Amino acid sequence: MKRYIIFSALGLGLLMYSVDTTIVAVAFPHIIRDLKTNLLWAGWTMSIYMIAITSSMPLIGNISDIFGRKRIYLFSVLLFTLSSFACGLAPDVYTLILFRFIQGVGGACFLPNAAGIVSDLFPKERVRAIGFFTSIFPIGGIIGPNLGGYIVEHLSWRYVFFINIPIGIIVGTIIGFLLKEKKNENDPEIDYKGAILFLITIFLFMLGLNLIADNPYGTTLCVSILCFFLSFLSFYLFTYHERSFSNPLIEMSLLKSTPFLAANIYNMVVGMCIFAVFSFIPFFATSVHKLSILKSGAILTPRAVGTIPASFITSLFLDRWGYRKPMIIGLMLIALSTVFLSDYDLRIVRFFGVKANVVYVLTMIIFVMGIGMGISLPASNNACIELMPEKVATITGLRGTFRTTGGFLGISLISLVLHFSSSYDSGFRVVFISSGILLISSLTLVFLMPEGKRGVQPLKEEASVVFES
Repeated sequence: MKRYIIFSALGLGLLMYSVDTTIVAVAFPHIIRDLKTNLLWAGWTMSIYMIAITSSMPLIGNISDIFGRKRIYLFSVLLFTLSSFACGLAPDVYTLILFRFIQGVGGACFLPNAAGIVSDLFPKERVRAIGFFTSIFPIGGIIGPNLGGYIVEHLSWRYVFFINIPIGIIVGTIIGFLLKEKKNENDPEIDYKGAILFLITIFLFMLGLNLIADNPYGTTLCVSILCFFLSFLSFYLFTYHERSFSNPLIEMSLLKSTPFLAANIYNMVVGMCIFAVFSFIPFFATSVHKLSILKSGAILTPRAVGTIPASFITSLFLDRWGYRKPMIIGLMLIALSTVFLSDYDLRIVRFFGVKANVVYVLTMIIFVMGIGMGISLPASNNACIELMPEKVATITGLRGTFRTTGGFLGISLISLVLHFSSSYDSGFRVVFISSGILLISSLTLVFLMPEGKRGVQPLKEEASVVFES
């Protein structure tokens, strides 16, 4: 019974993480107005969160595999809760960006570390348990947009951060009292230098994009080019350091494996074309279709309504279906739905003689996208864990790193497209069509990934290992 209570608390923590993401998406237009900022700097409130997660997730997964999951998880809950409170008090966009970064460092633990804890609690049912755990995430897609829309319209966007405080207290209390620490007795080095170099790489690249978008001429252009150069230099130093460090942040041998590399490039595309695009759906609804904040949040609800049952069913039959079929079917549904979002005049709907308003059509499109996510994500979440089951948190953290890297790159690119477009209408059309094409193109990666449990061999440390798939 105790392990199910712990599972519920971990799920509540993941729910808090999910709710916060969707709520901020709904509050995005009000943040721009109240803090008197522009689209590019406001976009940093979302992208900096993902940068923090991306740079912290593999390190946290590594630390928790070595030093014990309970201590790291409790620290992350505390950091996430306190930084949420600070975000709600932020006087300007720059302060908000700073505390969103700290919040992201705390949130980076909720998926990889919690996945490790779930794996420890349910060793015999690991694949199914992690699939169920992942299916909790979309519930935030139901609660977040609707609660966020109500809070923003009736109170203030600041309260979307304050609601994390009671949830964080509940989660921390349950985990603190019920979870027993499970610690590796070894004491290897932790790759702090690698984490710092990785963070510098991402941050300078993002800063260069933002500066060149603000002013692509003169001194600013030179500073942007310098940021890009230093970013690439930092990345080179990062890869050089990782190859020589005894306990690297990212196992370079993993990235030399075709199935593992394909799976994580796939996750990067998912982050760029799904999670980044969804971050802008409320802004799309208000700017292009002139919907209210409440309605713009409500149209995200069908995503979760479609994702939850699809994810649940897929998790049940994942052992039988394998990984490839669900990813192909889910990705095709998402790609087609994303392209349909670019049809502002509802010509496809009218072609079939159906009369419907824009809210209904958007709801149905996003519902289908949710089904696609529910089918594909449990499969992609488990695709490479079996290759190294003794390091679940590390593998999950690496997968999350690629996915969130795609997410913040996607947010940055979407912000640039919207900033330079003649109108939000034309900008979002480019975003949706390009995302659909990229998703379809990534189908080839699925055939390079492990098919499922049958024929998969454990990953060895040598880089030359070839996986059967």
